[in-house]
Amino acid sequence: MEYASLTDHDDTSHKCNVLFAVLGFAYLFPFWALVQPVDYWHELFPTFNVEFNISLAYTVTSVATLAWVVFVSGVRGHKLRIVGGLLTQVVVLAVLPLASLLQSPTARHVMVLTSTAAIAVATAVLDSSVFGLAALFPKGAIEYVQFGMGVSGLVTAVFRVVSKACFPPTMLTVATTAYFLAGAVAVGSAVVAYFVLINLPRTQHYLRAASTQHVDWSLLSKVWRNEALVVVNYATTLAVYPGIVSGLYSIQYPSLNANEWWPLILLTLYAAFEVVGRYGAAWSHCGVTPDTVWRPVVARLALIPALVCTAQHVWHDVISVALVTTLALSNGYVGTLAVVVVNDCVDKPERAAAGMISSLCINIGLIVGAAIAFCLALLFHL
Repeated sequence: MEYASLTDHDDTSHKCNVLFAVLGFAYLFPFWALVQPVDYWHELFPTFNVEFNISLAYTVTSVATLAWVVFVSGVRGHKLRIVGGLLTQVVVLAVLPLASLLQSPTARHVMVLTSTAAIAVATAVLDSSVFGLAALFPKGAIEYVQFGMGVSGLVTAVFRVVSKACFPPTMLTVATTAYFLAGAVAVGSAVVAYFVLINLPRTQHYLRAASTQHVDWSLLSKVWRNEALVVVNYATTLAVYPGIVSGLYSIQYPSLNANEWWPLILLTLYAAFEVVGRYGAAWSHCGVTPDTVWRPVVARLALIPALVCTAQHVWHDVISVALVTTLALSNGYVGTLAVVVVNDCVDKPERAAAGMISSLCINIGLIVGAAIAFCLALLFHL
């Protein structure tokens, strides 16, 4: 299989890849928008850590939707799914700030989790469609989708920091409303990118060559080992992010704990280094193949006990920063390669369906990780 790098200079290929990066950026933006404003969620729900509930609601809904798409619906209807999914995300991001107007904590909780579920359904449909479409291209597209996903995490973190910095602490709700509305505009702009992409001659060529595909046992027998590694990698990350990472506190600068800046700094640091990891995967695979990708995936498991111990007793801020940086870099790099090498296990006509299975396995990993995070929170009182 041909692997792409960011050094490819074919103009048509590069334009497609950039547009795929925009789609990857946009469709995952709402997820990052939900996990970043930890100070806002603490204000709305001061008696418990709602981030764990948000992660669990998101992943359960997303996996259920993806399972239906992959095993029932098949690969078809990219336009309706992608445009409809993006517009649904825009609407939910625009109305989510209304939760702060509700007086009842139960009503707020219900609205936030309902909005989370709606975003999860839209993202799941987009996930399968974007990965399925990208898998039709012989090289580059999947790496750029993954790269765009990482950039979206960084941009949402920067959005959150800027919105928090531009408003005084007494205007946290206003700052977060501006943050969600800016996100809605960013996601809506991807609709234009999709129509530009879908009308390119290169895209039309691959769409004509593709046929409607469904997942069958023959395909699953080729990819299940590598897809299991995709699950393990993303489960490792979500077991500690964002819940445990946002719960770390600063020893050297305790004032950053009181004003809620320390968790935002760590989440922004994570987002930045995950982009670096994804960018590195697009530059070089360092010899990683379907047969060797298990090694870094298994090595990342050590980050779970390391971060749990740090959350229990922070010895120094340098340790927290080093662990969060390692988590981010490894998730960006290893997570991208774990998905990319799946295409090396199948024939060209099977790539679109394999891409959909990969998107399902990413989300299965997220739900497993969210469940582990929930159990860790109960066990260690995090």
